[in-house]
Amino acid sequence: MTIVITLCISFVVFALIIWGLMHMRTPRFRMERTQFRQGLEDVIAGQADDNEWRVLTGYPMRHDPPLEALRLACLKIEEEEYTGKMPYLFSDRGLEKLREVRERLLALPPQD
Repeated sequence: MTIVITLCISFVVFALIIWGLMHMRTPRFRMERTQFRQGLEDVIAGQADDNEWRVLTGYPMRHDPPLEALRLACLKIEEEEYTGKMPYLFSDRGLEKLREVRERLLALPPQD
């Protein structure tokens, strides 16, 4: 009798654990426009390192299509003008292009 009770309790605990794992959501990272703007300003000012740039451009921003377009523009600038040297990660021309991206970001209408 003890074995049957132990097996039933074990089955219930195991089922609860499986149910909980099936309903847990994976963590999601969402960058907002203010965070993106601050990251761009840090890169332009020479206050960001390579890791900060990777965080800024590494995650797709499907929740905000205009911001995703700016992220892709930054990746294109990275392909052409990235030096990776501190304090400025980009050439002078690249920094100017990033300033243009920042201006386009500031010109976007507020997000709902």
